[in-house]
Amino acid sequence: MLTPMDASSLVSRAKTSSGLPVRGLAAAAHVSGSTITRIQAGAIDPTVQTLGKILDAAGFELRLEAVRRGTPHRPHLAQLADAWTLDDGRFRLQWTRWRALLDELALNPELTPEAIYTTPPPSGSRVVDALLAAIAEKLADDAGLPRPAWTEQAPALLDPYEPPLARRPRNQHIPEQLSARGLMIDEGSLWRDPETVGV
Repeated sequence: MLTPMDASSLVSRAKTSSGLPVRGLAAAAHVSGSTITRIQAGAIDPTVQTLGKILDAAGFELRLEAVRRGTPHRPHLAQLADAWTLDDGRFRLQWTRWRALLDELALNPELTPEAIYTTPPPSGSRVVDALLAAIAEKLADDAGLPRPAWTEQAPALLDPYEPPLARRPRNQHIPEQLSARGLMIDEGSLWRDPETVGV
């Protein structure tokens, strides 16, 4: 289940991920620029219809889901859309969250289709959007599944992303799905040795 995200954060992240200015997004969504600005500021709560139009214009689809209380947790890559921070202008992935979800899928491979075919919400980070798509494609390829259609919407990075020095590859394999999107993250930084998962 997705972590609840308020409308202001959702619109802000969608706008950032799309690369559109407020006026461009407003024109594409057929709403006023002040509506988008006020939603981002938390001054108004949009209707579901308005939120859907804005997200659609930014290249995302709004999906609502009712889940019965007590329903068991199911891992989805979409849960990692907010697994990053920007501290003092420095981008950081929350590596523990990424690895924990991938560990869970390694232990329960039957959950992979459900985990990868759910379209993530806008992350607000081109690196995260690219990483979510690359991981979904790798998991699909490894399981012999078709790649999720939503990954085609996540562009490759113009400037390659290299993790901080402590996480840079040391002659380790970078999966082609990641390198094709400009992500210089070695396999060992995200996926543990299968023999050590769950140990």
